[in-house]
Amino acid sequence: MTNEATKLRGVRGATTVETNTRDEILEATRELLTALIDANQLDAADVASAFFSATPDLNAEFPAVAARELGWTHVALTCMQEMYVPGSLGMCIRVLLHVNTTRRQDEMRFVYLRGARALRPDLAGDAK
Repeated sequence: MTNEATKLRGVRGATTVETNTRDEILEATRELLTALIDANQLDAADVASAFFSATPDLNAEFPAVAARELGWTHVALTCMQEMYVPGSLGMCIRVLLHVNTTRRQDEMRFVYLRGARALRPDLAGDAK
């Protein structure tokens, strides 16, 4: 048992796909969630909730299905459409995880994969 208090922290991530297909959306989302868990040394049981968004050009599947496929059966999940901004990155899936941890917010690692690295070039070195 530790004396450190558990806090709720936000962890962000994003990825892109090449085509609007169920398989590609699920594969990219699984890759992203696994990378976030690994980068932050979390257990899936530490995840309280996940908010997924997808750009308007992605509608073949809900990204949250990938979390269920990873066994996140007791995690609150929701999906929404990302706001369209002209010139913004398309074919993009984003996630905001709320996790229970003893780590400080500045110790949490955000993960940007594939084409989404362009969203946060300052963090691209942290992505795998």
